[in-house]
Amino acid sequence: MKNLIVSYEKLPAAVREALTRRYPHGFDHETFEFVNPKRREIYRALRFSNGSINYLIKLEKREQNFDSLFDFE
Repeated sequence: MKNLIVSYEKLPAAVREALTRRYPHGFDHETFEFVNPKRREIYRALRFSNGSINYLIKLEKREQNFDSLFDFE
């Protein structure tokens, strides 16, 4: 089994079509978030298996915000 991490924009057309067949009404309910602490980024992602490949598909990213952790008063 091969494991790949890839952004949605770089997915092959066949994999995008397989996603559409598996999730005809969207896949928002299947997504999760993970943190890349080295880059201080948070990704929303989806796990998807297609044949002998497991994909971790990065859908969007945002900067990790630490401002709310500190009380400046």
